[in-house]
Amino acid sequence: MNDHVMMMRQAKQMLANNWLNAAVGALIYGVISGAASFTYIGSLILYGPLTFGFILFIACLADTKVSNFELLFRGFNRFVETLVAGLLYTVIVGIGFMLLIVPGIIAACGLAQAFFIMVDDAEISGIDALKMSWNMMNGHKTDWFLLQLRFIGWALLCLLTCGIGYFFLTPYMYVTNLNYYRQLRYGNYLPAK
Repeated sequence: MNDHVMMMRQAKQMLANNWLNAAVGALIYGVISGAASFTYIGSLILYGPLTFGFILFIACLADTKVSNFELLFRGFNRFVETLVAGLLYTVIVGIGFMLLIVPGIIAACGLAQAFFIMVDDAEISGIDALKMSWNMMNGHKTDWFLLQLRFIGWALLCLLTCGIGYFFLTPYMYVTNLNYYRQLRYGNYLPAK
């Protein structure tokens, strides 16, 4: 649990003086994702590339303090890999939720690192990233789930802002999750060299 608090504090420090840029990135990501969700097919097709792009953007912002909004669309440069990862993630988690919710939570936790892995490794395929995530999360799914639960209070507070707070909460969550991924894979929060 103390690791969670440290990861969250580190995320705040990594976003210091860049909250507005992070919120603008989250707004762009949210608007495009929201527009795509008007059709189920659009949502399925764009989930992978947009998630990859947002993670790439937020990692660059957290690590270098540079807000390169072009990175939000970089997932389309790896369209096939990010599409496959997004489709498989959505299908596997969706089937899990249809099987009484708990299997869906387990699947979501087990596959949660796939896009972080893809951002880290330009050569890995979507399928291999999902497999690697599942292996990395062996024995860590409950811990990951508990970390996500730490944001519920913030999410409820965001409702009081008519949803505007989510544009600040989303980057905070993603950087915290980036820190979790790096701790799990490399043993520290620093970007891989």
